[in-house]
Amino acid sequence: MAVPDMRTADAVGESFARLPEIALDELSANASLLTRIDRKYLLQADVAADLVASLAANGARALAIDGQSAFGYLSDYDDTPDFSLYRAAATKRRRRFKLRSRVYLDSGTHFLELKTRSGRGHNVKDRLRLEDVPVSACAAMRHGRSSVKRPDLLVRPEVREWLAERLADRGIAESRREALRVAASLIPAVRSVYTRSTLCLPGGSRLTADRGLVLCAPSGGVRVEVPGVVVETKSAGRASAADRWLWRSGHRPLRISKYALGVASIHPELPSNRWNRAMKRLGDERT
Repeated sequence: MAVPDMRTADAVGESFARLPEIALDELSANASLLTRIDRKYLLQADVAADLVASLAANGARALAIDGQSAFGYLSDYDDTPDFSLYRAAATKRRRRFKLRSRVYLDSGTHFLELKTRSGRGHNVKDRLRLEDVPVSACAAMRHGRSSVKRPDLLVRPEVREWLAERLADRGIAESRREALRVAASLIPAVRSVYTRSTLCLPGGSRLTADRGLVLCAPSGGVRVEVPGVVVETKSAGRASAADRWLWRSGHRPLRISKYALGVASIHPELPSNRWNRAMKRLGDERT
């Protein structure tokens, strides 16, 4: 399997490092966007760098913490043993959700995140703060070592109750009993590790650029290295300046889900028609 070209990844990171900075609290105040429309693109590194340069000329600022604008992320996605959440997404079932735990590898900050869709098609994210992860474990996770297991969060009554309440509130489950049953059925299914940089755009929208993306099973085994840069725009409604630049340059959104791409790559027996364009692009990028 091809190893990602770190020189091109570094070029994207350098384009963010040259931008004016925005602090996390200001970014959260201006563009928290827990309810939003997301558009995703799979770009070559040079295109992503050109996009960032264009946005910089129009007032974009890069998230920076202690002078750093590139941050390590690790997400463990949950599903049932028969991948019912993946199948629900593959068939566009109306009442569906995505659940992951996310560790910010530079700080050890840890959240459980539930993603659902509103009646208007907006993505809605609920977050529960968990205990921080030790720095030593974060260092191992940064290198994609699947031997560093996530603890079983959903055996904890307070976590299970939080999830059940949100599933009922968001209309995923019709009763508290059903919501608790759903929560009890979930286990870790796929892990993603990558480096992210974030832009705050004029008008309150955001852009993230993920590079060095690795997808793997929780127990190790199959490991998929995704070339290029996964760019995601996040806005409250209308297309952002980043979307308009990409459309003018001939780039259209792709249906990309880190979780779905991981499952489809690790378990090719499962249906993946909904992500065929993204899977084909990944194959083209590797050749």
